[in-house]
Amino acid sequence: MSVKEVLLRVPATCRPTSRDREKHELTESIEEYTEGIFRLQEEIEVVSTGDIAKYMGVAPASVTTMLKRLVEIGLVEHIPYQGVRLTTKGEQLSIALLRKHRLVERLLVDFLELPWEDVHDLACKLEHYISEDVASRISKAMGHPSTCPHGNPIDVTVGDGSKRLADCIEGEELTVAKITDERLEFLTYIMQIGLLPNTPITVQSRTPFGDVLSLDVEGIEGTIAIGRDVANSVWVFGRG
Repeated sequence: MSVKEVLLRVPATCRPTSRDREKHELTESIEEYTEGIFRLQEEIEVVSTGDIAKYMGVAPASVTTMLKRLVEIGLVEHIPYQGVRLTTKGEQLSIALLRKHRLVERLLVDFLELPWEDVHDLACKLEHYISEDVASRISKAMGHPSTCPHGNPIDVTVGDGSKRLADCIEGEELTVAKITDERLEFLTYIMQIGLLPNTPITVQSRTPFGDVLSLDVEGIEGTIAIGRDVANSVWVFGRG
């Protein structure tokens, strides 16, 4: 059977090679670890290899191997028994990744109307393929939004003045600011109990043991009871 002449040619950048694929997988993994360390630094003062392993869902040995690579390329500083810190270069990379991630979430929810609770994982994949120029164009097309659909600031260098719901007291009148746990199952639960960004709530009571908060949530009948795990991941603004 004769082979026909084919005039169509794939662009060089689209030609699949195992080397390019391995290189991209390494780059994506490096970026995920760097962003993960940044998120952890916002939560805890000293980040350990164990903290990273738990957050990333991998074995401590895998973290140790990756940290060596991150140190080599200047993204982190790792002093044994004193924890892990991002360098300025690592922080800049994380800030750029989070900006792209949250802009992509906005695009997926506001333009493509994908479920609010189910865009985080897809954004985690797409953020590695979006250039700064494309991210800026997405921002402009959407009117330069200041937060992602879950309320987290697109520019993470700008504080929003919110506090954890876990730190609130009985009688406080509040407005939900953001949700920092973006797992599908957690966000699905948050939707069920109505704790969405911009929703007014009131702390009706707090148990002296167990830290169970009873809330009045606008749009939800009856009182909602939540534990510390939920209250730690829901951030609020004061009203009044």
